[in-house]
Amino acid sequence: KTIERAVRSVLSQTYSDLEVIVVDDCSVDNTQAVIESIDDSRLSFYRLEKNSGACVARNFGIEKAKGEYIAFQDSDDKWLSNKLEIQIEKMKENDASISFCQFRTMGEKHDKIYPNKKEGFMDRDEIIGISIVSTQTIVCKRECLEDCVFDPLMPRAQDYDLCIRLSEKYRFYFVREPLVEMYRQEDSLTKSFPKLLSAYERIALKYPELIEKNKSMRYAQFGGLAYAKYGCGMKFHKEKWIVFKTKPSPETLFHWLTSLMGKFI
Repeated sequence: KTIERAVRSVLSQTYSDLEVIVVDDCSVDNTQAVIESIDDSRLSFYRLEKNSGACVARNFGIEKAKGEYIAFQDSDDKWLSNKLEIQIEKMKENDASISFCQFRTMGEKHDKIYPNKKEGFMDRDEIIGISIVSTQTIVCKRECLEDCVFDPLMPRAQDYDLCIRLSEKYRFYFVREPLVEMYRQEDSLTKSFPKLLSAYERIALKYPELIEKNKSMRYAQFGGLAYAKYGCGMKFHKEKWIVFKTKPSPETLFHWLTSLMGKFI
């Protein structure tokens, strides 16, 4: 019910020299029929042989992509028509390899625009701290993804994990314009607390030294674990103590507290 809107929002970009690669991860609805009803030579459709998860699907799309730049779209979201034009122009002006933009959450009691940051290049501490880069806001040069792709073992927070690794080599340019409309749905992956808990546990296993050395990431890690345990109905006293021990900034403390109140996911 949402895939056509998502695809057409990409095909209708003012930056029209593009290809759209739809990867169907073994859906059980009429996705294929909807895609085949769209008459556009720039559109191609692939169906995976078995259900493998979002990361495998995105990596498959990366392999098939031929363009100089690669961007991502989710099946239930919408790009504004000038998204690619603005981000690619900003990347060229600032000699940036990766850019991301603000997004507007839709379908909630109070729509929000996030992140609230100053436009420009982001320090690595900002990227590996609280997750601020959502997959469908990313535009990057294809060379960035030649040896750094999505981790198939990440059940959630795949974008955060990818950006942790990309930020080791590349600087991220932030475009302070909400160029993506993100629609929340009841069955959305972002509502799954057990998967979120597993994701933070995997991040802890992958980056122990980075978490130990970087205060902002340590805060984000234990804050995320506490939030995930809270959502699963588990005790999170240890994580709560570590979060406050790190003495977070007012901004990050506010983010975590509103998370626990269920106002931000």
